[in-house]
Amino acid sequence: MSMIGYLDERDLRQEQAAKLAERDRKEREWLYGDRTDAERLIRFDAWVKAELATRIDWTWAGDAKTKRIEQCKVGLENMVKQLWSRGWHLDGKRLATLIKDALDEVGEAQRKGRVRDFWPFFNAVVTRYVGANAEEIQQAAMSIGAGTGRIFEQLLRKTPQQASMTELVARRADETIREQVKRQRAQEARQKADAAQPQLF
Repeated sequence: MSMIGYLDERDLRQEQAAKLAERDRKEREWLYGDRTDAERLIRFDAWVKAELATRIDWTWAGDAKTKRIEQCKVGLENMVKQLWSRGWHLDGKRLATLIKDALDEVGEAQRKGRVRDFWPFFNAVVTRYVGANAEEIQQAAMSIGAGTGRIFEQLLRKTPQQASMTELVARRADETIREQVKRQRAQEARQKADAAQPQLF
């Protein structure tokens, strides 16, 4: 291997490691920490977009990649609403794993050349995913260890339990949560603008 080839490969590995670290950071932002419901939803949205951007091949989308990722995010939200409608209050790592698995199914099919028309294929995967994996998802949602752990955690903290992410996504259509998200985004935009302002003193 030539020195240039070695350096190119090293740079590529470093770039991929940086992207993975950024995805992990975004995942931790909505998985952990005491945040408001609106903050958790905003962080969840950013994480979903990052997962979509890296797990699916977007060469077919061209300049419309950002718009297509947003459309796919809506499809994944519908999948999460299916979980909620079945009474499965998944949160954290379990929900993240389901979303990653669904996206990996699409990405693998793309790599193997089985996807002729992206939209029907993507919609079929995310629409059928919950039903096709219902037994495993139900076991995960109803596992005694997870439920007991949450109860003991809440007893020790003596604070109201945070809503699960499936509940937050399902309630997003409610005016109250929509307004909270809007307010939170406006506040973050103001903070970014303030940070970008040059200091006069």
